[in-house]
Amino acid sequence: MAVREARTMAVAVPTTRDDLVVALGRATTDTRIIAGGTDLVRSLRVPGDEPDLLISLGGLRGLSYVRLDGATVRVGATTTFTELQHDPVLREHGLCLALAASTIGSAQIRNVGTVGGNIANASPCADSAPALVALGADVTTVDGAGHTATRPLSEVVLGPYHTSLACDEAIVEFSFPALGPTQRTAFTKIGSRTAVTVARLTCAIVARFDAASGILEEVRVGLGAVGAVAFRVPEVEEALRGQRADAEAAALLAEGCVRAIGRSIPDRPTLPYKQHAAVGLAYDTWNALGLCPPCAPAAHDDRPEEVA
Repeated sequence: MAVREARTMAVAVPTTRDDLVVALGRATTDTRIIAGGTDLVRSLRVPGDEPDLLISLGGLRGLSYVRLDGATVRVGATTTFTELQHDPVLREHGLCLALAASTIGSAQIRNVGTVGGNIANASPCADSAPALVALGADVTTVDGAGHTATRPLSEVVLGPYHTSLACDEAIVEFSFPALGPTQRTAFTKIGSRTAVTVARLTCAIVARFDAASGILEEVRVGLGAVGAVAFRVPEVEEALRGQRADAEAAALLAEGCVRAIGRSIPDRPTLPYKQHAAVGLAYDTWNALGLCPPCAPAAHDDRPEEVA
């Protein structure tokens, strides 16, 4: 019987950004970065997956914040979900992310889990991802040479548990345009139970609304847990732009989400369930925007034709 000896693991606990750069300079492809640890700790228990260096961000000062910088909201990578859930700046200028944070795991997980870790782990079910996608978020990183880079979230998360991050690169910040008084946003989630659940389907919407005319001037829709990565639905966004915010617009949203899911997971056994569930989820998200009186699918047919 072959016996594999456990690797000796070094641990770096930087307390400043300069310390972080030094630690990243030592990183190899076997190095792991840990923040809250709600995802990584489980993988560290897998034999043969021990890192040579574990870089802990737990002692790092200055990466836990939400602040308004002119017309931009900036969120530090080690900000916990509990902090996001209750932050007044985020609730005013990026509510869908605060709502997404409130649905993650248990209170204990939200107290230690971080938004940076949620994205770096790149789970297809990451609750923060569709909200950040709908908000048009960028990701800022730093590497072992001290270089910083900012790029769209879509260029960072490439697939299930796969990112474009180099082995010596760590997420330090997310940023997105601050939502103003003419914009509404919402986030909804379907899981196997009402609490401590992995997402089966998530939806985030950001809409710019002209209250005087009742017209939707801009709509951004992010879907999650329904493919390799969270994604925008441009055909739905285009169909809703210039539409009156009414029951017909809600139906367009639901039908468009169903079609997008069909394209995203065409061969998945869960496709019929997720398309059916998407109708109710879309209406729930639409109603949460509060743009018009609540509406629901027609009682005689609560699914679009292609999934009836």
